[in-house]
Amino acid sequence: MKTRPIYSERSGRPVANQNIIYDDFGNSFFQSYNTIIAKITNAGQTILDASHWDYSVTTGKYRNKFLNECIAETRKKIKQGLYKLADLNGSNGVVEEDLKATYFDKWKQEEADAEQTFRNNRLAERTRLNGGFNVK
Repeated sequence: MKTRPIYSERSGRPVANQNIIYDDFGNSFFQSYNTIIAKITNAGQTILDASHWDYSVTTGKYRNKFLNECIAETRKKIKQGLYKLADLNGSNGVVEEDLKATYFDKWKQEEADAEQTFRNNRLAERTRLNGGFNVK
């Protein structure tokens, strides 16, 4: 499970509270604040949260970026049945707290492993450069 912020086209900086989540099954989610707005399954199916997909201008702006289309295209695809509307934030959907509870230990362990690998590689490089002497 990985989370990455959406970046502003103007400033190039991360936008607060607008994230893309990638799960271990190949699905991706657009999250605005604590609400899942859209899901693209590993099979390419797009599912929008029935209650929140068109919640605000800001949410819409970043939803459009996530889906790589404008709202008119999104509405057209919903009408055509290409996009499904579902409750992505209820008991049958994906809830952020459930994702965190499920993956929190795994995220922390992956982070700790990556940090340890970095430290080991840095120590190995210092040892190599100092002729086997570990200088601190």
